Amino acid sequence: MLVYGRAVPRLILRSGVAAALLAMAALAATGCGSSPRDYEIPPQPVPSGETPLSGRNATIGEVTYTAIGLRTKLGEVIGSHGSWVPHGQYVRVRLLMVNHGRERHDFDPGRQLVVTADGKTYGPSPDATQISRAVSGTQSIASQELRAFDLWFDIPANAVVRALRVFGDPSSSKLGDQLKGAPVAGTKNPVDIPLK
Repeated sequence: MLVYGRAVPRLILRSGVAAALLAMAALAATGCGSSPRDYEIPPQPVPSGETPLSGRNATIGEVTYTAIGLRTKLGEVIGSHGSWVPHGQYVRVRLLMVNHGRERHDFDPGRQLVVTADGKTYGPSPDATQISRAVSGTQSIASQELRAFDLWFDIPANAVVRALRVFGDPSSSKLGDQLKGAPVAGTKNPVDIPLK
């Protein structure tokens, strides 16, 4: 074979073809660069006294909300700068959010409610939120972001927790929906996530 007027030995050509075939085989073995369908997230240690939850989720718009942990009957919240006792009992819900959309979505921890067995609702405890250094103020969840944090509630001592009422962001990443100000089709907001 001639390349730029010079003869190239067949052995070099064959080794080049062999190298290309080996590279293609390696790509095929690894799935041609495609990723698995789900992340393999390393297990996280469960805080003392917390009950891990599974399969407790809901979707509002383009964000999935999953209650992954629950602790009830907490008699005190302790932080780096102080501690505080509840009027009744503290309840801590660990919430995981995943934004599947192309746009940021907002989440306001202060709007969330815990629902008790008698149907009453309770908002977050500002005291426990501040002392535990939990998130406060509107949070912006980036596109394709995964985020988890705790929500703290102060409910009556004998109340039994039934659900977390999540108020989410139903907005859509589709340009047509954004121009109309329309939410994702079929979105229900708020949604109750069972905790028991």
